[in-house]
Amino acid sequence: MKKIKNNTLLFSILLLVVSNYSFANTCEFKAVSFLTDFEGGKLSSCEQLTENHFLLTTDAEDWPINRSPWYAFKVKLKKPGKPQKLKLTVAAVDARSRYIPKISDDGDKWRETSFTVQDAKLNFDIEVSDQVYVAAQEIIDNADYQTWIEKISASSSFGQVSIGESSQGRKIDGLIYQQPNNKEWILIIGRQHPPEVTGAMALLSFVEEIAGQVSNNANFASRFNILVIPNLNPDGVAEGNWRHNVNGIDLNRDWGKFTQKETQIVQQKLEQLLTEDQRLVFALDFHSTQQDIFYTMPTDYHIAPQELVNNWLAKVKEHSLSSFVVRPKPGTSPGRGVFKQYIADTYHVQAVTFEIGDNTQRDLIEHVGVVSAHTLVDILLKTPSQAFIYTAPNAETK
Repeated sequence: MKKIKNNTLLFSILLLVVSNYSFANTCEFKAVSFLTDFEGGKLSSCEQLTENHFLLTTDAEDWPINRSPWYAFKVKLKKPGKPQKLKLTVAAVDARSRYIPKISDDGDKWRETSFTVQDAKLNFDIEVSDQVYVAAQEIIDNADYQTWIEKISASSSFGQVSIGESSQGRKIDGLIYQQPNNKEWILIIGRQHPPEVTGAMALLSFVEEIAGQVSNNANFASRFNILVIPNLNPDGVAEGNWRHNVNGIDLNRDWGKFTQKETQIVQQKLEQLLTEDQRLVFALDFHSTQQDIFYTMPTDYHIAPQELVNNWLAKVKEHSLSSFVVRPKPGTSPGRGVFKQYIADTYHVQAVTFEIGDNTQRDLIEHVGVVSAHTLVDILLKTPSQAFIYTAPNAETK
């Protein structure tokens, strides 16, 4: 009898441990599993609070960090069939929730769900008959980028280009349009910060419009070369990181320092392209934040042309829906390793951090991407080539 009691106690302890045990890809419970066995999947721990209520926690890849708590997981029933309603609480370690939870049946089409916030934790209900995906934002993973790059290169004058490899050896590919007689380069990069999906959406629609302009606007196609690097942090995207690459570095604090492979290979590519009379004239870096913002360089900074971005954003405002608010925010960040600052200091041209709001409507993001690309092409073509060459005040002319 004593042996039975001890075995029962041991079994109870083991059951308690297993029911709250989490590891790299799965949290297992009696009736349901929470899985992160896909690119972008992110959970740090799981706990069953009641029969149908689960606490799911996400922790940053490292600290200190700019808090953008990402989560993404599949909820899978052990016995599919009869729909079950589950209550989920999602908590972020030492951070407030930033993103509205989204649900998908297939990992492709997403919908927002109702939620409440209590003690900085998200609470929402889901119904599962087999499995559903839950994520902070729509998932755009490395395979999605590869498919998109191949589509654009097959349907436009852009070609696919290998930029190099990430810290973990993932390919960093891009798109390039280059003509022998074109001397002016435009650089477009994105996804330095993995959770910033709305910025990624804006980049995709922006570049698709640029590709159309290259095909249909002979003046543009015969003047400008273009390099697009849409996904600079594929390791962070795959790992579901809040902000950093796998080495714990914020890539948008590494420009000019170049301690990371991801920024190094961009610098090396620019050095390869910008030889002799080839020169960079404009750069864009796509991100996401709480609202739509264009972080710009001040017009009195040592860049040329000084008014180009102001003229461009005025056109964006004129041609976009009134529901989209154009918010220019000029400023400098010397010594911090920020991309736009590095471009301005190194090449003396305009660079913009193009920030899209986390909750900006997805149709509006696509619209703004198209409008901003079309108006930028118009502004660039109206700007004489000589105007992109910075001349320091009081510089001697020879």
